[in-house]
Amino acid sequence: MRLGVDTTWLERDNDGYDAFTETYGLEFGETFPMEIGLVYDAVKNDEVDIVLAYSTDPRISEYNLITLEDDQQFFPPYDASTVIKQEVLDNNPEVDDALSVLVGKITEETMRELNARVDINNEDPQDVAVDYLQNEGLLE
Repeated sequence: MRLGVDTTWLERDNDGYDAFTETYGLEFGETFPMEIGLVYDAVKNDEVDIVLAYSTDPRISEYNLITLEDDQQFFPPYDASTVIKQEVLDNNPEVDDALSVLVGKITEETMRELNARVDINNEDPQDVAVDYLQNEGLLE
């Protein structure tokens, strides 16, 4: 198989190409390093057979790609987390409650759909976020 990957993934030791092929016992006929945004078009256009992709990228759905199960748990979960300066939290403790309602709420599929609205439909990111929060009953 021809593999399209982010250039940096080929160079990483613990979570890159060499470790992956060792974990899964796979060998690829050819590897094509490229910018991550190009892998989706490469597989869509049959320039490669398989790609390393971001699970929340909307092109997975748009191009009818299938995400394979990582049954060896090689890749860490892609979970978003809130990061805030302690000073901001100290001065605005209500922010913690406001942000905590999002924990565990947004699935990969939901994130893919929201990303599609921004990346493919060219909607404003703030409008998409507000719309999502309103639909979820988290914002008036």
